[in-house]
Order: sequence, then C-alpha cells, then structure tokens
Amino acid sequence: MGGTFDPVHLAHLEMAHCAVEQKNLDRVLFMPSKNPPHKQDRKILPEAMRAEMVKLAISGEERFCFSDFELRRQEVTYTAKTLELLCRQYPEEQFYFIMGGDSLFQFEHWYHPEKIMQYAVILAVSRGGVRREEMVSRAACLSKKFHGDVQVLEMPEMNISSSMIREKIARGEDVGEYLPESVYEYIQKHHCY
Repeated sequence: MGGTFDPVHLAHLEMAHCAVEQKNLDRVLFMPSKNPPHKQDRKILPEAMRAEMVKLAISGEERFCFSDFELRRQEVTYTAKTLELLCRQYPEEQFYFIMGGDSLFQFEHWYHPEKIMQYAVILAVSRGGVRREEMVSRAACLSKKFHGDVQVLEMPEMNISSSMIREKIARGEDVGEYLPESVYEYIQKHHCY
C-alpha cells in the first residue's frame, strides 16, 4: 500500500484491514512515496516525519509492515517501477496493490498502468463516495483493457482524507477522531501542518 501518507489516517488503516481480511493477505507493506509525480506542486512533510507517523500508526498490527523501499530511491517514484523492482527481488511472491476508489477512476492516466497490472492484482477500496456498482463496472473495464485483475473490496464509508486533515489543522480544528492516537500526538508534538 503506497501513498504520501501526509498524514497517515484511520481510513488508510481500515483499507489495509479490509484487504487482509477479505483476501487473506500474509502482510501489508505500508510504503511511503518519496517523490510522488502527481504531487510535485505541493509542499509535502519531510519523508522522515511521514515515515515515523506510518511506523507509529501500524505499531502493534501483526500483519502490517513498514517499508522504506521507495524512500531509498532517489528518482521520482512510480508505482509501475516499484512493483517491477519488487517482483524482480521477490519472484516467488504474489503482489497486490491497494488503492482507493478515487484512484481507480484515474488509473488509466497513471504511469504505465499495463505494467502495474502485469505485476500486481489491484485491490480497490471504495472511498470518497464512489458507489460500489460504479467501481465494479470500472474494475471490469480496466481488467479487460490492461489484461489484469482488479478486484473491489468492501469497506465501511469513512470520509477521511489527508488533505481534509491538513486543512482542519490549518484552521485550528481538532482532528483526533481521524487519526491513530500516536499519530495525533506526534503531529501535536512536532507542530506538523
């Protein structure tokens, strides 16, 4: 599960829980991105801080693991390249890529979507008010177009996003209900956002 995680929040964790439970995954790698190409126009919290928040958020979760795989790379990080490198390094593993429903509708415009499909099964989780029927239809279309496998997972509606959290913090609003307690404390202690 990749992302900027700026900050990591409860919906990220719920997406991972749904993937583990519904697909019986061995583990979920939480992999913060270093230089996401689609966020070059926005100031992102330093990678060490985002990494620390992810580590705090998944602490105690037996099947959740932190990965600095993308953070160690110097170039702009693309999902297609990351998955290619992972598959080369771990050829015996079956990889899944967990994404929000909002990303599913942008997927065709990602860098080499056909390669992403070649290297991983896509697990799409409904987020941002996208209806399940729309997601299932979109998943079928993308699976056919890119000769891959896109599966839709069930998840309770959680209207939480990192951008919403950052905006609320900037306005001086409390965001504790959207974050793991340890992440909330970290943000307060370090005056993030």
